[in-house]
Formats: sequence, structure tokens, C-alpha cells
Amino acid sequence: MNALLEVRGLSKRYGGRLVVSDVTFSAGSGKVIGIIGSNGSGKSTLVKMITALLRPTDGSVSLALDGQRVHQSDLPRICGMVAPYLQIYDEFDPAEHLRLHAQLHGTAIEEDRIDEVLQMVGLESAKNRIIRSFSSGMRQRVCIALAISLRPPLLVLDEPGVTLDESGRVALSRCIDAARRDGTIVILATNDERERALCTELVRLGEPEPQAHGTR
Repeated sequence: MNALLEVRGLSKRYGGRLVVSDVTFSAGSGKVIGIIGSNGSGKSTLVKMITALLRPTDGSVSLALDGQRVHQSDLPRICGMVAPYLQIYDEFDPAEHLRLHAQLHGTAIEEDRIDEVLQMVGLESAKNRIIRSFSSGMRQRVCIALAISLRPPLLVLDEPGVTLDESGRVALSRCIDAARRDGTIVILATNDERERALCTELVRLGEPEPQAHGTR
């Protein structure tokens, strides 16, 4: 599938504070776009606008698959996403969670794909362990497995390596490479130098604008 993401003049303002200002870029299948900037520069806000989880103040986001534009309301459904504010279900094991994830997206996942994805993230030996017993790094691997499992055309990763150990980072790199081979567009919001090295292009966000105050 040929995918094209176009971000044009994307901005977000909260009251008097401009959090994201006039971001423009485009990306095609197999590209990894790094979103970089200091803490508070708006990386997570930009990611949320790209995935239609947050309405921009100005600008637009367009995703086309084989020349057909995806409706904004469908973006969250077809995107794979890893972010600190997304939750997983503790009461399932990874295999059950992958099946549920597919069902919630109106499809099914084959057992071979479950095994493949869990091997990619290094959880094959924990396939049937309850997630509640997992460390934070293992839980992050579950999140990555869910995000890539359905081979989404757009994969959005917001600080994905923050709780991963070295083997987890290797697994993350492996998953990004596999997504690229599948023709996925990857958006990677990060300040980690090792993750920057995985990117084909970088989009740098500016310093956050100070809160505007009215005169008294």
C-alpha cells in the first residue's frame, strides 16, 4: 500500500500560549520522521494532532492510502500508536490482548502473526503471562506489539524507549525496520540520540512560548 502523510501549517494554542507553531512536513511509505525538541516544545501535542486525538488551532493533516484520502475520524482507528498516556489491560496476557486489539479494530489476527510480533518485541516466552505481573519495560514492549500488530499504514511512537532496557531498544529498532519494509510511515517523537539515528528525516520544534499575561 502506498501511503502519503501531509502536515500543513499545524499549530495549537491553549489560551494565550502557542504550544505548536506552523509545523509543515510530508512523508511517504517507508519514511521515519523524527519529531525532536526540548521538553515542553510540543512533541506530544503534535503527535496527538497528527493522529486526530486533538484538534489543531490552525493547519491540517492529510493521510492518503493508494491515492484515497482517509477521513479524519478514521485516523485513530488505522494508526498504530505508542504513547505514555495510552493504557493497556492488565488482566490479559499478551496473546489475548493482541486478539482483543484486532477485534476492537474490526478484524482478526492470525496466531502466526501473534507469535511473530511477540518474538519481535522479545516477549515470546511471556506470551501467556498476565500483564499485571510485568515490569514497566515489558509493558512497553506489549504496547509496541499492539501498535505494529495490524501492520498500520501510520505508526506513531511518542517517546517509545523511555522505559526500555538495551535489549528492548534493540527490539524497538527491529520493529521500526519491519514497519518500514511493510511501507508504513513512522512518526517518532524523541530526544534520544539512538532513536534519532533510526530516522530518515527530522522535524525540530522550537522552544515553548511563554504564557501570555494580560496587563493589570
